Amino acid sequence: MSDMSGRDSLQISLLWVVVLSSALAVAYVSHVCRQKYDQLTALEREKNQLQVAYGKYLLEQSAWGSLQRIETMAMEGLDMHSPQPQEIIMVKQ
Repeated sequence: MSDMSGRDSLQISLLWVVVLSSALAVAYVSHVCRQKYDQLTALEREKNQLQVAYGKYLLEQSAWGSLQRIETMAMEGLDMHSPQPQEIIMVKQ
C-alpha cells in the first residue's frame, strides 16, 4: 500500500503543477490580449484621425485648384483677361 500512496501523491503533485502552470498561462494570455486590444484601439483612433486629415487635405486641394480661383489670380496677379470675340483668331490647316 505504501507504493500506491507514494504514487498517488506524486500524481497529485504533478496534477497541481499542471493546474498551476495552466492558470498562469491563462493569466498571461489574458494580459497579452488586453495589451494587443489597447494597441488595436489606439491604431484605429489614429486611422480615423488620418482619414479626417486626408479629407481636409482633399477639400483644400480642390479649393486651391478651382477654376474660379485660377482665373481670379490670372486677372489680378498677371493682368490677364478673357479674349473678346474680335481678339480670337481661327487658324485653319
